[in-house]
Amino acid sequence: MLIDYRLVSGFVLSGLLYAGLACAAVPTAQKPAARVWFGDFTNTLQDGRISHDKTALVLQQDGGKLTGGVGSTIDRLAPILDGTVNGDEMSFRIEGGGGIIFVLHQKAGHIIGTAKSSRVNAVLDLTPAPGLTPHDQLVAEIAAADEQNFAAYDTCDTAAYTASLSPELEFYQDNQPVKTRDAVLIALGQRCAEGIKLRRELDASSLIVNAAPPEDAIEAGLHRIYSIQPDGSEHLDATARFTMVWSKKSGNWQLLRVISYDHR
Repeated sequence: MLIDYRLVSGFVLSGLLYAGLACAAVPTAQKPAARVWFGDFTNTLQDGRISHDKTALVLQQDGGKLTGGVGSTIDRLAPILDGTVNGDEMSFRIEGGGGIIFVLHQKAGHIIGTAKSSRVNAVLDLTPAPGLTPHDQLVAEIAAADEQNFAAYDTCDTAAYTASLSPELEFYQDNQPVKTRDAVLIALGQRCAEGIKLRRELDASSLIVNAAPPEDAIEAGLHRIYSIQPDGSEHLDATARFTMVWSKKSGNWQLLRVISYDHR
């Protein structure tokens, strides 16, 4: 298990952790059994003030041995040292921040515990974060999910398109009323029954993807929608911007929210 350690603002701004991370970053996606966690990191500063922040934790267990790392983001990690697991209890240390010792345990689906050093006195409360991955991996996963979603939509593959939509989908468009997943599927069925063929083209240079822990990711960009004529030629129907929230709550990326706007 690894920690993505966006430690308390006072801790990060002082550079205590960053110094350790900058010299010893390690990748997080090397071991498929690693689990990612995300949640609260609450630190009592030396002057008595309380600092609140979020932290991510990625941990890898092999028997009684615990490996991983901690970092200011999931893409920048310092290695866990002397990590051990005994039942639901785990402990390890990192060199950054004056040498921080973590003592954690699992309880009711959470990882909770403490992180302490001569400069840090923090408590952690984390929950699983299946949507939190290294940025390059996240971009690749969301781009693939996006491509599969629109390929299914364009080709009237109703089963594949339905699988790509969260049951809780809300679809907002600047020239239509808001739609639920059922309404979106009805509209797809009507369009396909009329034999209208479409092709969506993503402007790859416009693509933006960011994590929204613990389960979601945000994608934004610009795309063009073409209608395919009977003779095979294409007509540009619309150019629009979009913002989409993807959720990995089900175990696979599904569209949770769509905002389609600035249609031209």
